[in-house]
Amino acid sequence: MEEGGKYTIIVNKKRIEVSEDVYRAYHQEREAERYQNKLIRQHEMSLERFRDNGVNIDYLIAKFQPDVADKLISEELLKTLRYALDSLPEDEKFLINELFFIHKSKRKLAKELGIPRTTLNDKKHRILKKLKKILDI
Repeated sequence: MEEGGKYTIIVNKKRIEVSEDVYRAYHQEREAERYQNKLIRQHEMSLERFRDNGVNIDYLIAKFQPDVADKLISEELLKTLRYALDSLPEDEKFLINELFFIHKSKRKLAKELGIPRTTLNDKKHRILKKLKKILDI
C-alpha cells in the first residue's frame, strides 16, 4: 500500500516500509496466490458445492451404480468366455492371451513365433470364429 510516496506491506500485523520493487513483487505473489485459489474453488468438487448448486447427489450415485442384474449378466458372460477359452488348445490359448490380454502387437508376436504376420492374422481369425461358435454368438 502506498502512503504519501512510501511503499509499505503488512508483516505480522505491522506495517513495514519497503522499496517499490519489494512492494510490487510482494503484491504480484499475493495476486498470483489469489488467482490460484480462485481456480481451485472453481474446479473443486465437493458434496457441499454440489448441494449448493442444486445437484441431486443421491440420484447421481444411484444412476452410476451398476445394476445387480447387469453384474450377474457380466459374471455369467465371463464364466462362458472362460469356458470357451479353456476349450481351446494350448497354442490357440497362448495366441489369444498374447494378443488380447497382454496386448502384444501382431508384428512382435509373429516375429517371436517365427511366422509371417498374415499367417498369424489368419490363425487369429480362425480362433475367433471357433470362439464365436462355442459362445453361440
